Amino acid sequence: MKAYRLEVRFTVLLAVLLLAAGNIALFFSIFPVEGNLFGFPIMYIIPILSGWFGVLILTVVANNIGNKIDTEIEKANEEEEERVEKQEKEEGA
Repeated sequence: MKAYRLEVRFTVLLAVLLLAAGNIALFFSIFPVEGNLFGFPIMYIIPILSGWFGVLILTVVANNIGNKIDTEIEKANEEEEERVEKQEKEEGA
């Protein structure tokens, strides 16, 4: 049950982070910034880079953490099945 709760919290947190990374351009439209980065205006290049690479990095991290959580859930389910089988054998004997 603990792994399920962790998975729900992780999903909500990741959704918020993905929305923030994908929509960072809104922050730059509210608070315009002057200057250049790689020859491009900062208020255009930072939202593009954070949108592309930010979402990419978050997706890779989410994949790795999600796999670990799924492994914990499978392990807990197997332990529960073994416990139930053992209990059934004890009752049947």
